[in-house]
Amino acid sequence: MPAPEIVIRLLTPADTAAFCALRLRAILDSPSSFSSSREDELARTPEEHVQRIADSPLHRAFGAFDGERLVGLAGLRRESMRQLSHKALLWGVFVDVAQRGKGVARRLVNACIAQAEADPAVMQVHLSVNAENNAALGLYESLGFIAYGTEPRSMRVGELFYDEHHLALLIR
Repeated sequence: MPAPEIVIRLLTPADTAAFCALRLRAILDSPSSFSSSREDELARTPEEHVQRIADSPLHRAFGAFDGERLVGLAGLRRESMRQLSHKALLWGVFVDVAQRGKGVARRLVNACIAQAEADPAVMQVHLSVNAENNAALGLYESLGFIAYGTEPRSMRVGELFYDEHHLALLIR
């Protein structure tokens, strides 16, 4: 029997438990790729997790599903302040190790870009990526994101500091 195709779709409140579990795995797998720590994630209320993935005009989250199993994530959050509302932030991109190298991250990011392009208020998408994460940087650059700066010591994980590149995709 052939393996099911990975399906990319918007997450719903019904996906909250799977989202939380994958988010925790992501942070444990790649702590320097996420601004949230395990403790930060565990401190969020169930309602806060639902708000992060519930479809709204300001934020959406996409999941990659292998059958019923959530194996990848990516979120898009539009700025709420009027003078910044032309910008959206790509956040939380992660794919389970077993699914890497199959184009899942590209499909998730493309879903977020398509969502941004469908919103006439959004003119650009921003993201931050660990300066040491060459695979992610290569993906984002291949999709048209351009670097506009590097923040030294942007993140501290334990006693280690990590620089982050800031990138933007101009869509209008």
